[in-house]
This record gives sequence, structure tokens and C-alpha cells, in this order.
Amino acid sequence: MRVRIIYLPQHQLFDTYFTEDDHHPLISEIQKLLTKHGVYQSDTHGFYDANTAEAISSFQETNQLAVTGDVSPITYCRLHNAATTGIIPVSKPKRSQGLARANVLISKSQRHLTLFDGNSPLRQYPIAIGKPSTPTPEGNYLIASKIINPGGILGSRWMGLNFDAYGIHGTSIP
Repeated sequence: MRVRIIYLPQHQLFDTYFTEDDHHPLISEIQKLLTKHGVYQSDTHGFYDANTAEAISSFQETNQLAVTGDVSPITYCRLHNAATTGIIPVSKPKRSQGLARANVLISKSQRHLTLFDGNSPLRQYPIAIGKPSTPTPEGNYLIASKIINPGGILGSRWMGLNFDAYGIHGTSIP
């Protein structure tokens, strides 16, 4: 993979658009760069004219960019010389998929959650249970989604069950 490293002057190109006969210091710079790339043979005068637009289009075509004749941010970046370096992508280490046979048992009467690996209990955590308007459901469910930092009163984790909008979550009060 090739990476281009470029340090550009402080121009805001995302909202810069030149029309015929516009005069701007950036146009002079662009004309000099186009001359350096061999696609502009006219005088450097700082006016956006037909020769400048044609040179920009030629440069864009040569560099396999969208041919517009306008100075887009990508065109401007490509006009500047950039240091290039090769990097070798590193494959991400495979994340542990957790416990192969993980199960969770919630005891509403004892108010604790037990994490099992198969039939062996690994950890136990104190819990609160649902309120009367949203009681903790009884039954066997799967964890259908996991969200980090869901916001609000849910704390830093949410594990959504495959039952309605219920889930196991933390608390915003440590």
C-alpha cells in the first residue's frame, strides 16, 4: 500500500470555487504547480481563465481524477509533491470470541447474575431487577446485540435480549 504524506498551506478549498476571470493568490500558486507538471504553458497571472481550466482538466485526466476543470481539494493535493512511502498492512489479531459455551443465569430472588462456562460458574455479580412497569422477564433468551456506551442511565454496556426491548445493562451511578 502506498501512502502520500503532504503538508499543505492553510487554504479552505471545500468552499472555494473559481469562475472565469476571478483573481486570487491561490490561482497563481495553482498555475505555477500546473507549469511544474507540464500542463500549463501560459503566463502566471493569478486569473482563472480558459487556459487555466484546460490545464486543470488535463492534469485531472492524467492523474485519473474526475475531469471538471475546477480545483477540488483532491486536485489541489495531487498538484503538490508528496513524500510517498510504502507500508505493509498488518492483519488485526483475532479477537477472542469470548467463552465458547457462555451462559448467564439471573436469579431475581437473590438479585445476582452468574456467568457460566458450560456448567461451571465463573463469576457472580450483584444486580438490580426491573421495575413494576418493566419487570424482568422470565424465560430463556439469547443476547442479540451488544452496545458499548449506550448513554443515559444504561451505564457503559448494553446487552440486548432477543425479547422485545429488554436487555442487561450497567448503571450510570457507580
